[in-house]
Amino acid sequence: MEEKEKNAIFDITKNKLFFGNVDKLHDWNDGKISQAKIIEKIKMTLKNYMELDNVSFLFGSGTSIHLGAVSIRNFPIEVEKYILGRERGDAFYSMIKKLQKEQLKDKEEGSTFKDKKGWEFIIKDSIIRDSLSGEIATEYESVLNYLTATEFLQSLTNMAEEAKQTRELISTIKEGLFEVCNVDKRKIPISELRRIIKRGKKNAFKSALKNKYHFHQLFLKSLLQRPLNLRRANIFTSNYDLAFEYAFDNLGIHYIDGFTGFHKRFFKPETFEYDIFYPGSTTSGKVQRIEKVVRYIKLHGSLSWINSIQRDSNNLYGIEEKTLDVIDKLDKKGEIIIYPSAVKKTYTLDLPYSELFRQFATTITQPQSVLITVGYSFYDEHFNDIIYQALSNPTFTLIIVDFAGTKNLEIQRLKDLNDPRIIILEGEFFGDFLTFADTLMPNFNEGSSA
Repeated sequence: MEEKEKNAIFDITKNKLFFGNVDKLHDWNDGKISQAKIIEKIKMTLKNYMELDNVSFLFGSGTSIHLGAVSIRNFPIEVEKYILGRERGDAFYSMIKKLQKEQLKDKEEGSTFKDKKGWEFIIKDSIIRDSLSGEIATEYESVLNYLTATEFLQSLTNMAEEAKQTRELISTIKEGLFEVCNVDKRKIPISELRRIIKRGKKNAFKSALKNKYHFHQLFLKSLLQRPLNLRRANIFTSNYDLAFEYAFDNLGIHYIDGFTGFHKRFFKPETFEYDIFYPGSTTSGKVQRIEKVVRYIKLHGSLSWINSIQRDSNNLYGIEEKTLDVIDKLDKKGEIIIYPSAVKKTYTLDLPYSELFRQFATTITQPQSVLITVGYSFYDEHFNDIIYQALSNPTFTLIIVDFAGTKNLEIQRLKDLNDPRIIILEGEFFGDFLTFADTLMPNFNEGSSA
């Protein structure tokens, strides 16, 4: 037993692997199966699903934290400081207090309390803040949702000056987000470096120091080994940052993301149906697909998308993609197109979001589909509705890779369905994007025997 603990790869008490509501990790950990063998069994399971014809991934904020990106579970304190630096603090705090009005009922200044998920909060200056980080305990996208709705109502009721001020506050918030989500300019946090060191992989640590997109690239290299006779893999993400784009460029991967053009890139949703092939032989007429291509869809928008100054026949939707340094120089940070809310199901979805969500729904609801979510907390009701719709298809499989796992109420609900098509990898090892990228992603060039 002591020898086994000495050679342990992961802590069995801090990780779980559910097939339906059965923890297979507990069953396998009977002393007869080594941890290395358990990992191989999981890799083979993932390989079998990734060799289905229709494979999709949904990446959430948990896949960018190690790059220095901020979580938007609360309102990022760096964005709050940016707003104060632009002297818009009074309007901002007034809005936050309105948003938190119901939560503040019967609570005293300086008091602390916990929510259903166990997060602890404190009330300071009549604002609810996360006790640990000091961040305002309101989701970033909920703030944008409220301001977007407020500006809409103000515009309808002839409150032109108020609407102008609300638009300026929205613009300032987006500028602040641009700064904190531009991962290429952010340092890897010390806490994340320590976590990478703790994993005991010195080479991975050295590679991460040289190239912060190392783990994204490991994932992509493995994914592109899938047989060419299968459909292109689909990568969906709710993240605004450009981590995957930088990884694509480093590896020379073509990605189909709904935009066309080189010097001027405009949104054209018909390009989602495009693919890239080598020229056909004049004798046989056969064509061969180019290997390094993925479909890449950013469901909540991007730091690199902005509203165009004008529309024309080549830019019908008025959405343009530019490099971040150009957006910064043009002072267009406040015009970036990012999804205003994760929960506003009552509002009509306009372009580009209506088309992006349609792509997500159409893709994962096809027969023989698998969706693998990584670092996604299941807080977006639009995504969840589509995923539950896909679960009505008997050939659909959902694989969840999440650090908190069933500690998250939404993921716990999925587990409680006791559906063997729902697989949950959770914990500090199996629920970690870094582990998923460098340990669990299968080698498609190896044989099928495990």
